[in-house]
Amino acid sequence: MDDLTRFGLPYGLGLFAGKILSTAGIVRFALTIIKLFGLFHIARYLTRDGLRIICYHGFAVAEEHKFRSRLFIRKELFLRRIAHLRRKRFPILPLSAALEALDRDRLPSCATVITMDDAWQGVYSVALPVIRELRIPVTLYVPTYYIEHRMPVFTVTLSYLFWRTRARSVTLPAGLGTFRLETEAEEAEALAQELGNSLAPADRLKFLKETAEALAVPFDEIEKQQLFQVLDESQLRQLADAGVDIQLHSHRHEWPLDDKEEVEREIVENRKILQRTVSHALDHFCYPSGVHAPYQGEWLAALGVRSATTIKAGLNYVDTPRFMLHRLVDGHPVSDIEFEAEVTGFMDIVRALREGRFLSMLRRRFRPRRGAGESTAQTGAGPLGLDKSQDRKPKRPTQAPGP
Repeated sequence: MDDLTRFGLPYGLGLFAGKILSTAGIVRFALTIIKLFGLFHIARYLTRDGLRIICYHGFAVAEEHKFRSRLFIRKELFLRRIAHLRRKRFPILPLSAALEALDRDRLPSCATVITMDDAWQGVYSVALPVIRELRIPVTLYVPTYYIEHRMPVFTVTLSYLFWRTRARSVTLPAGLGTFRLETEAEEAEALAQELGNSLAPADRLKFLKETAEALAVPFDEIEKQQLFQVLDESQLRQLADAGVDIQLHSHRHEWPLDDKEEVEREIVENRKILQRTVSHALDHFCYPSGVHAPYQGEWLAALGVRSATTIKAGLNYVDTPRFMLHRLVDGHPVSDIEFEAEVTGFMDIVRALREGRFLSMLRRRFRPRRGAGESTAQTGAGPLGLDKSQDRKPKRPTQAPGP
């Protein structure tokens, strides 16, 4: 809800509320008042031709949501979101079908797509029964390095060890030194991350176990609960058989901005491993951690990719470049009223006002819709909606931190 804060809407209400509410509380209070005045309903009408793509990551199999509450969500939150979308009549479509309808300017009102990133274990053990029962179309973006190397994902597991430990100091393995965790935990973790990422998989797992021992965190519990594990090929196959749309997310969950050959290797390896499990086309992609540059759309198109999602907040319209699709990242920090503000399009209007594109949004809303046979490519946006401005490298490519 930073967009609302920067736009300035909650501050006047904050003066009214005094110091009773936190910043988050003020934002939620402001949104509740805004909804009561009917602005959510108006926003839904103005943005009804925008495609909502919602992003989830993992599902907690134990208490990971207490560690990273946006990265790992509880099943109850997901069920509540789906119930809201259905109660408010937001049609949930498969990604491919939604993009085809968007190309033809024939989306149903407030069309919504559900995506999940990273293929964490909980997507199989927790989410799959829900997906089957409720018959929800889902696209799962799958990196493949840890499918090949069966161990907990190193970076996230290491951070969890430092989060969970109650030790006051630690002597890290491999001669990294002794650190007081009250004041030097960040430095200690950074050194451990750097070393671990340079190791071969077997040595990386050994280092992870030694670090867990040094921090007095029982690693056998992590292994027993399958914390921070990604799916294996058998589980992926069961997801695919249940109708989950498996798609590309790079091999190593790393994404260079200026190395075209490395981009090609990441996509080719990712696709090769996933083709052992799924038979459908692997032609949709999600930028790892949201890291991307606009000119990379041309690279992806040459590799047979048709769309790419970011984690930039917003809705997607006919003129949205298909290799820079916006998503709404959901998780426990997002309250019910904030979620509703996003899916109704109210926050997209706030962003449009702040960025000076509200009038163009209105013109788009009230323009005549295209004929049934007229596609985005026929109206000058380029193949698959690729904006031709992507040919020019920006000075500062868009990036986002990892999970």
